[in-house]
Amino acid sequence: MKRIVAKALLEHLVENDLLSSAQHGFMKRKSTCTNLLESHNDWTLCLQNKHGVTVAYIDFSKAFDSVSHKKLFVRLAQYGICGNLLTRLENFFTERSHQTRVNASLSDPSALYSGVVQGSGIGPVAFLIYVDDLAEVILQYGVRVKIFADDVKVYDEISHDSTVNELQTVLDVIYAWSTEWQLQVSVEKCAILKIGHVSDNNDYYIKMCNCQMSCLAVTSVSL
Repeated sequence: MKRIVAKALLEHLVENDLLSSAQHGFMKRKSTCTNLLESHNDWTLCLQNKHGVTVAYIDFSKAFDSVSHKKLFVRLAQYGICGNLLTRLENFFTERSHQTRVNASLSDPSALYSGVVQGSGIGPVAFLIYVDDLAEVILQYGVRVKIFADDVKVYDEISHDSTVNELQTVLDVIYAWSTEWQLQVSVEKCAILKIGHVSDNNDYYIKMCNCQMSCLAVTSVSL
C-alpha cells in the first residue's frame, strides 16, 4: 500500500511539473550523477568565460528526523494533495512512537512529533515536497542550486564584487528558510569551494542556532 501511494504521489508531482528541476534525489532519471554532470557543465562554461565559480555546500542536521508534521501537511496541501489521501497521510505520520533496542532490552516508548518515516517509500517523497520550495526561493536571487535529499549546493559565477554579495545573501536566505521550516543547518558540515581565474577573497558566513555567525571553511582551486 505504501509503495502504491508513493508511486501515485511521484506521478502527480511529475505529471503536473510541480517539482523544481534542481531536485535530483528519489526521482526517475535523476541521481547524484545528473547532479554532478549539470554542475560540472555550468562551472566549465564559467571558466571558459574567464570567470570564477564559488560553490557553497549546505547540509541540514538530521533533516529526515526534523520535518515538522504540521508544516508537512500544509506543504502537501499546497502541492495539490488533498481529500482522503491527505487524511490518510496525516494518519500515517501522526501518533507514531519510537523505541530503542539494546540487545534484549527496549526503552520506553517515546512519541514522535516530527520526521518522515525512512524506508517507508512515502518518507522520501514527502521529504522532496517539504524541501522543494527552497530551490525556488534561491533561484529568485539569480544563483544556481542543486538539491539531493538533504544536501544543497548553491553556486554563482564570480566576475565582480557584486556577485560575491549575491552568494552571501543567498546563505542568509537559506538560514532564514531553515529557521521557518525547522531544519537546522549543520554548520560544521558546510563548506565553500572556489574555482577558477577570478580571485574571490571574501569570507562567507552562515548563522548558527545561537544566532552567532560562523565562517565557512574554504577550499580553493586555481586553474
